[in-house]
Amino acid sequence: MQDPSHQPPQPTSPPYVQPAAPGPSRVKLWAAGAAVVSAIAGVASAVAAFSDHTAPPAAVPPPTSATVGAPPPQSPAGIAASPGTGAAAGAGSAGGSGSPGAAASVRWSGTVVLGLEGLDLSQVPPRQKEGTLIRPAAGRNGSSSMEVLGTAALWPDTGSEPTAQGCKDLLATQSRKSVVVAEGDSVCLVNENSPIAVLKVTATKYEEGSYGLIEGRLTTWNLRADR
Repeated sequence: MQDPSHQPPQPTSPPYVQPAAPGPSRVKLWAAGAAVVSAIAGVASAVAAFSDHTAPPAAVPPPTSATVGAPPPQSPAGIAASPGTGAAAGAGSAGGSGSPGAAASVRWSGTVVLGLEGLDLSQVPPRQKEGTLIRPAAGRNGSSSMEVLGTAALWPDTGSEPTAQGCKDLLATQSRKSVVVAEGDSVCLVNENSPIAVLKVTATKYEEGSYGLIEGRLTTWNLRADR
């Protein structure tokens, strides 16, 4: 029987060592380092700005749809307004033959003496017809005035020159069978289908001729009352 006191020694287990807590990952360390560097840079910029006594630039707001890509305003027709339309354009064609932008040409112009016999405005130049009394003609009015007999209308605006279309419109709305005239007056004339005409009175002679005379400058246009 073996003596228990001589039994070989039994192996003992190594002492328990508690594992160390896991450290931060490399990614977290990199992010933390970057944040520190950014904070340091921001502090440095603020210090530099303060030392230079200059304010940091103001933040620029982002562009809006009202400022980016907005087309320029246009007229209702999509075309810019151009100078020369409206009342001024209409005045340029006041002497026209009725079609827009077309001016009636002068048929004849010269000095005449209007008497009782009258003038045929259809002729070039306008002339008297022997043995006939035609219109327009001259006649006495009262004790000293002279008048134009026939389809006539006194040009109302002494500050403007009569025009073919203006006389045509005036004769269509304000014509009379006779118009009393004085030196300086302009009177629009027409006879049946004759061209439109205007007589600029230069003198009235009550005592001359059978029934007085009217002198003036007569102009006829290539424009008729029925066109």
